[in-house]
Amino acid sequence: MHARLLALVATVHGLRAPTPSIKRTAPLQALKLHGSQGSRSPLVNWYLEELDVPYDMAPPKPSDHPFGQIPYLTDGSVGVFESGAILLYIADKFDDKCTTAEQRAKFTKWVLWANSSLDPICFVENERGQVMGTRLDQPGRAVSVLDQLLSESDYLVENDFSVADVAVCSYLNYVPLFFPSVRLSSPNIVSYMRRCAERPAFAKAFGAGHAQAVLAACANAGAGGGEKLFGLF
Repeated sequence: MHARLLALVATVHGLRAPTPSIKRTAPLQALKLHGSQGSRSPLVNWYLEELDVPYDMAPPKPSDHPFGQIPYLTDGSVGVFESGAILLYIADKFDDKCTTAEQRAKFTKWVLWANSSLDPICFVENERGQVMGTRLDQPGRAVSVLDQLLSESDYLVENDFSVADVAVCSYLNYVPLFFPSVRLSSPNIVSYMRRCAERPAFAKAFGAGHAQAVLAACANAGAGGGEKLFGLF
């Protein structure tokens, strides 16, 4: 996603970076996350908050990221960049659901799918990398399959919230902020977005304004008649 556009959306909606209340007192060698609200770093914050893993926030720069981008996570001498890679590193180290290769496979495929396949559905970019629109509201096999899967389960893996949902729903729940007039015809996806936005860790990571905007959009989607911000046809 285009970082400057994310920052603009955050400003318009009165969103802000994670407040000091979530910067817990951490032991020596605590995780350090370089990031800002105008980037993908809040999805990393979300997962850390869900796992109750202590971490410190750091400014975007300076960091050892080879391309100077965010998010960038340091864990002692280990540095990890790319949001999906960071999520998987945290899962490997801190999540009891991801202790074997067989268990990790259940989640890894969703994290990679979110980054490689869902991102360009949610955010259509031009040749200069500027976000121009979304295809989440258009007929397509990926959206239809995701909606069908979510009709059978509240969450993506074994009906239990996991890093898979952090990766997938982070992208979905940015759409109402970028495109407040979009009309989504996937009721199970809308319900999923609402469930995730209602989680306390989501509001801590993305900001209360972001969570409230998603919940309002989902409520409008379920309302009959009238003008809708993010509703069904």
